Amino acid sequence: MNYWWVSHGRNYEAAIHDGMLWNCPDPNGDPEADRGRIKDMRRGDIVFNYFGPYVRAISAVLEKWQDSPRPEGFEKQLDEPDQGWLVRTHPLAENLQLHRQRAADITAVGEPGPFNAAGKPQQRYIFALTTEEGQELLAEAGIMGPQSSASSLRGLPGSAWGTDEPDEKTLTTIRLEQAHLRKNLLRGRQTAPCAICGEHFPARLLIAGHIKPRPECSEEERLDFEHNAMLTCALGCDALYEWGYIVVDAKGRITAGQPTETPRIEATVEALVGRNCTAFTESTAESFAENKRLMLEPQP
Repeated sequence: MNYWWVSHGRNYEAAIHDGMLWNCPDPNGDPEADRGRIKDMRRGDIVFNYFGPYVRAISAVLEKWQDSPRPEGFEKQLDEPDQGWLVRTHPLAENLQLHRQRAADITAVGEPGPFNAAGKPQQRYIFALTTEEGQELLAEAGIMGPQSSASSLRGLPGSAWGTDEPDEKTLTTIRLEQAHLRKNLLRGRQTAPCAICGEHFPARLLIAGHIKPRPECSEEERLDFEHNAMLTCALGCDALYEWGYIVVDAKGRITAGQPTETPRIEATVEALVGRNCTAFTESTAESFAENKRLMLEPQP
């Protein structure tokens, strides 16, 4: 994951509403090292959307750049071409008010940072940030919570995330993934059904989980809500699926997975076996199959 600062002009509303960043070659023939930074963005990168005097949103990059004509709402400067490069993004947090003075304290002064020595924004569009700068800006914006151990996140120990004890960077990454998946899976709904038991729950009791175990997912897969995510309830289905007590077969039916250790778990699993998982589609079938293989294959 990389971190980027984007200084928007009057295109801020269009950029956030339509989920895009766009840039084009310099009309004066300057090298692409500056404007071409947009080509270095990759899926899962974090963007700080600045529109003076605040960082007003934080977004995730959905896919790498593509050739694109100038989008509507992106003002044309003198002699600029109308053909350029577009990157799709998705807002993770909006309506922020992280003032530029505080942001200038956190980021490097002068090149390559977004502010000059006087704390004023530099006249460029995209700036690369260090991991340390990105993490501190996230904390200042209130995105990084005070949790310090994985036991406070989804009730799962560190080993479930592929690390003995996730550090703050790992936990922040997971929270950003969760925000992205929840926003796309809930689509503004206040209640929604659990994909496993089928019961409707308020959004606060639904968890946006990866279909494949997170440690086995690539960075792209961790943000792929169409092929590798589902909503499961916090009243038991999420934990049963995460720990492999239930899996989903090739027809989308819930089947028993890992052996149960207590009568209560056995009874809960039996009540779910045979149900159709509502998240099972042609798009998600491969992820469910991979999860089943990983959960049921003998461990070394």
